[in-house]
Amino acid sequence: MGNSGWVIHSSLKMAELDFGSDTTMLNLRHAIAELPGMPGWGRDFDILLVISDEASLDTFTMDSMKTHQAFMRAWNERYRQGHSPKTALVCASDLKRIIPELWSAMTRENWKTQIGVFTNRTEALDWLDRSGE
Repeated sequence: MGNSGWVIHSSLKMAELDFGSDTTMLNLRHAIAELPGMPGWGRDFDILLVISDEASLDTFTMDSMKTHQAFMRAWNERYRQGHSPKTALVCASDLKRIIPELWSAMTRENWKTQIGVFTNRTEALDWLDRSGE
């Protein structure tokens, strides 16, 4: 893909990906598909997705999110372990935060992964840190 951009934080047991201006729903799926092959990734890691102000979310339609939901359900079952792995979504833009909030609502029931939506990276990291319950 050329723009996977994952940063693996082994000490935090977390993988982080920043959405740039060219992130589409399709290349997000490609990046997530690459994650299990990344050096340092572990099945018990949490995921932090940071949506920049420059990100264009026009490919994040209801239909594409439903397709992504099916992909993520299977991916989570295969590549993530533990009772309830966490995925934090960071989006400072009030307008753009509609997309991660919608994703969170779509994955609330019968979903293995906990989804949290935050306005900044510090809040997200604090929430992820509470995973050692």
